[in-house]
Amino acid sequence: MTLPAALGVIAVAQAILGILLLAFLWLRRSDNARIRAVTALAENDLQGPLREWLLEGGTAQALMGRLRAMPREAAVGRIALLARLTIPPAFRDELRRALREEDWVRVALGNWSHRRWWRRLEAARALSLTASPADRAMVLALFEDEHPGVQVAAASALPLVIDDAVVIRVLDRIDVVPKVVRQFVTIVLRSCAREVGPLLVMRLNAGQRVAELASCIELADAIDHPGAIRAARRLAAHPAVPVRRTVARALRRDPSPEAADAAILLLADPDSSVRSAAARTLGHLAARTAIPALTIALSDPVWLVRLRSAVALAQTGAPGRAALRRARDSGYRYARETATMVDGLSDGALIDLEHA
Repeated sequence: MTLPAALGVIAVAQAILGILLLAFLWLRRSDNARIRAVTALAENDLQGPLREWLLEGGTAQALMGRLRAMPREAAVGRIALLARLTIPPAFRDELRRALREEDWVRVALGNWSHRRWWRRLEAARALSLTASPADRAMVLALFEDEHPGVQVAAASALPLVIDDAVVIRVLDRIDVVPKVVRQFVTIVLRSCAREVGPLLVMRLNAGQRVAELASCIELADAIDHPGAIRAARRLAAHPAVPVRRTVARALRRDPSPEAADAAILLLADPDSSVRSAAARTLGHLAARTAIPALTIALSDPVWLVRLRSAVALAQTGAPGRAALRRARDSGYRYARETATMVDGLSDGALIDLEHA
């Protein structure tokens, strides 16, 4: 074959491929438009059955009929959103039973081990609505998925399958999942504090790895479990800065004199981030026993520590305000400037500064 002929064949092949690609894109766009139109129409039709079920004493069956008319992926996503934002907890059991009878839900659940992550996401969303203890292994497999979106969706199902084994698996991974997943898990586990707390105490007492301890202390803070907060308090002298910093933050959950004493010690920590967190906690606790230490901290070399110490003094009431006025008239420049800025601020302004 001559060179011009070969070039001609290549050109024709490229033209055919280009035409096929354009045809594929056109068909895909048309299909997406059709799906959006069907989904929008079905979503509008959901309002009536939803109102009849929730407000007029009807059943969930009419709602199921409308969901069947939607593409499966859209139906799973829509009902998951409604369950989270609209459907009260008292109706969840009825919703779970109704969904378990739907073929489209069974198909979605069957995708839990699919090679494509968006299919596994679909299964995780379905489990967040329908999971029972029998689905524990499936929920955990999706929680340990490689994709963060799947992990977040599966985390919503954790309260439905919670037991000691599930809590242990979650605690094993709490410091290795992405931060956004960890934050979502802590929110989800607030409703399971009674199950999570005792095992969290054990983990805090026996933990060795810095990242694990810091993540567990953050979780104790988030679920506000008294026993776990006390266990975290005992780590106030830990050699690792991330651990001491998370302890300083978590102590705000503990109104005891021991917590205030621990925060006062952390206010003298070598690391400024620990001192800053301790100052904020002392303000939250309104610990008057901390007034001398907070007054000294007004001369801290780090501006944020000085600011939070001044705010904390104002939050302790009249004795703290008096300490600020004395610092405002003192000969120490840093203390004088910080006290002048904070003294006289309203409670609302102090709240804004507390989160600085």
